[in-house]
Amino acid sequence: MKIVHLMGALKPSGMERMFVSAAEHFKYAGLDTIIVGQGSEHPFAHELETAGYRVGTVPSLRTAAGAKTWATLLKSEQPDLIHIHTEGAFGLSTVAAKVALPKTPIIRTIHSYFRPQGKALLSRRAQAFVADRFVKQFIAVSPDVQENERAFKRDPSLILNWVEDKFFTLRDIRADLPKSDFPAAVIVGNSSHIKNHALALRAVKASNLDLYFHGDETGATAEEKAILDELQAAGRLRHRGVSDPGESLLKASVFLMPSRHEGMPIALSEALVAGVPAIVNNAPGMRWSSQFPNVMKIRANQVEWNRALQIFSSPEFRSKLTMAPAPLDLSARRGVSELVAAYRTAVPAS
Repeated sequence: MKIVHLMGALKPSGMERMFVSAAEHFKYAGLDTIIVGQGSEHPFAHELETAGYRVGTVPSLRTAAGAKTWATLLKSEQPDLIHIHTEGAFGLSTVAAKVALPKTPIIRTIHSYFRPQGKALLSRRAQAFVADRFVKQFIAVSPDVQENERAFKRDPSLILNWVEDKFFTLRDIRADLPKSDFPAAVIVGNSSHIKNHALALRAVKASNLDLYFHGDETGATAEEKAILDELQAAGRLRHRGVSDPGESLLKASVFLMPSRHEGMPIALSEALVAGVPAIVNNAPGMRWSSQFPNVMKIRANQVEWNRALQIFSSPEFRSKLTMAPAPLDLSARRGVSELVAAYRTAVPAS
């Protein structure tokens, strides 16, 4: 079965990383997978190609040139199914796909929790009105996303995100490691308004915790960069930059995610699978994490975040935390199995 996946820019985040961890499982299932990115900047394209995928690019589908190139690519590849992941220009990308290949089924995954207002809300409703009729099946990545999409008259099935197999191995290694004499927090994620890193960084600064920071600071505020600089100058910043967080997750005392909203964040999933306690904002897209042990959900309130990190700074508190079995199967094998089942249901038997 040949599947074409439509993405946005191919970056080292969410679904792109899931593709890499799922490559062998997709291949074993007999899928010929083509990943298509939009735009001109694709810093993660090489990693996808190295994992064994064919990668194509088209101009932004917000343009007529992008829609034409997308339709031409589909006619050339003649896939059995089209899987759209991008939210941007969803309506145009769906209609263009349907015009190019009228009989080819389309599946759409919603990866984020959207609560647009004003013109953005009108645009999303208009795109849904135009394009939803052409979608064979909607998929949501978390219960929060699934419930939110029902406000747009959609009834998506639920296929939880997955993490790379190595994080299950990290859990086994971490269980045997001694408690660190120098407690540290870890933040994983590219800086942006949605990630709201300032809330957690202020709390780290006020605590006695060191910090591992894994993320691109391009979207960071001046305050966020200043706090990172201050922690670095004080010798409290153990890592800074974009890189694999595995080693940091082994050593960290607590994982921090103060995001305003998410879909089902891969970084949080990786930390929980690795057995790292977590403090998360009680916000859409992260409420599922309460099923895991040692997760503290708090409001986006500075006083509460400062207090929470002071609690995790205590060796006595950390010594009482236990490593319980993971309550959810977040393996790539499970995720791909459920996705392949959806594909086989959508594609008519030949």
